Amino acid sequence: MRFVCVSDASQARAVEVLGNSENAPVSPFQLREFAAMVRGGPVLSGTLRTWRKRIGIKANAAGFYTMDDLRLLGRYLEALAAGRTTDQFLNQEYGDYAQDRPA
Repeated sequence: MRFVCVSDASQARAVEVLGNSENAPVSPFQLREFAAMVRGGPVLSGTLRTWRKRIGIKANAAGFYTMDDLRLLGRYLEALAAGRTTDQFLNQEYGDYAQDRPA
């Protein structure tokens, strides 16, 4: 998986996230660290919580996330950095059904 760092740094750098397995669980800490890498700086827990709620990422019963959740968050952060709104991102991801998608 490959994402571009969207920080204000003069040179964008690529952020690679490699998992041992496609089914490997992602801890809340790993999710937050990933967001920080893509954003290019620390991410407040409240900010991450807001992003997760907006795009529908929820931890499983054990408190872990999936690699799909990680990918979705990465695409969302790249979309925000490109100037797109949450609604535009959701419409891009889910089409006309974005409004019907449970949050």
